[in-house]
Amino acid sequence: MGTPLNPVHDLPPQAKVMPTAEVCAAAARIVDDVVTRGRSLDAVAARHLSKLPLRRHSEARAIAWGTVRWLYRYRPLLHRYLRQPLRRRDGSLEALLLCALYQYHHLDEPDYAVTTGSVEAATRLGRARARGLINAVLRSHLRDSRAALTSDEETCYATPAWLIKRLRHAWPGHWQQVLESANQHPPMTLRVNVARTDRDSYLRRLAVADIPAQPSNLSPWGVLLERAMPVTKLPGFAEGEVSVQDAAAQVTPFFSGQLAGCRVLDACAAPGGKCSQLLELEPTITSLTALDRPGRVYTIRENLLRLGLNCNVTGGDALVPGNWWDGQAFDLIVLDAPCSGTGVMRRHPDIRVHRRHSDIANYANKQEQLLEALWPLLTPGGRLLYITCSVLPEENDGPLHNLVSRQADARPELVTTAEGLATDLGCQFLPGPYHDGLYYARIRKD
Repeated sequence: MGTPLNPVHDLPPQAKVMPTAEVCAAAARIVDDVVTRGRSLDAVAARHLSKLPLRRHSEARAIAWGTVRWLYRYRPLLHRYLRQPLRRRDGSLEALLLCALYQYHHLDEPDYAVTTGSVEAATRLGRARARGLINAVLRSHLRDSRAALTSDEETCYATPAWLIKRLRHAWPGHWQQVLESANQHPPMTLRVNVARTDRDSYLRRLAVADIPAQPSNLSPWGVLLERAMPVTKLPGFAEGEVSVQDAAAQVTPFFSGQLAGCRVLDACAAPGGKCSQLLELEPTITSLTALDRPGRVYTIRENLLRLGLNCNVTGGDALVPGNWWDGQAFDLIVLDAPCSGTGVMRRHPDIRVHRRHSDIANYANKQEQLLEALWPLLTPGGRLLYITCSVLPEENDGPLHNLVSRQADARPELVTTAEGLATDLGCQFLPGPYHDGLYYARIRKD
């Protein structure tokens, strides 16, 4: 699961706003689709927000993203006020109430406006008869002095207990940092295209445009914005001078090793952040193949076009190289493997809603299959760079230990940085204030 180049941010409203019934209903529909129907937050948000006036998008997005983020806190709180559980078909009402609870506690909106907007939104959701229930539940909450109390870790960290247990076991000294980070708004970081400009020059352009920013301490190409904003308002974005990419996702070149004169495969490449960065930094790469499923490669092409870059974009399944590989071995294979996404939960808060305990073993199995399928494509002396946006060892060191034990010619090359934590075989960046959680490890073929 790669970090998106142009992520949708849950922007907190900049000033006190009056939530309209239209906005409350749209946010509730998004939350209902995610929580009740198990759909992707990004996908359903794009569909429902398209029906709102553009000026209302950021407000509805903030409510929906925040409600999903804090679901494990406010759902138990909501149940306190219900005389009997809501029926499954009442998912839109539960979502509407959860959105209201989130707004009361996190957004700078008058309580009476949240209540009124939510009650009126029931009609827009086709549930006008529930207006009285909505009003009664919300007023009960406002009278409840215990509302802010959290009695257990699941509600405190708004995270399922099974995941808290796994994180505590994996990172006994850092698990709270990981969970607290997941409940913060994600930073918006840019990657400067050094083929077109440099970071200092771009920072000056931002200053002229009155956009507060600072250089990233993790990535020498990174620019951290003080506040997230639409990419259409970024100087030079359309011209390919910058891309949106988390700072921890920008350090691929530190771990990849030499690029000049290499044949490179970027497997699971969409939306193209890593392959485009390698092309920006090293124009003398002999060839680069960016591979992903046929339905995803359009995002790679779009970003390469904007950046003025070219490579061999291929639609195919990394597990079946025979369908797309030309038989010529690669000097470097970058595998940004599908994973649980536990390092990017603040950017994708629905991860905590959708993931299950059993998913981790399933992801690890898929990762092992990918490593085994791609290893024969590597030339002797070549390198495989394995990357995930997970913080769980079962998905990181685990699949690599199995690869090394099965392949006699696989030799780990431990590469670390001051900002990352060394593991048995790689380097783990835990999510922090200025970057997401990613794992990197390099294996050389003897």
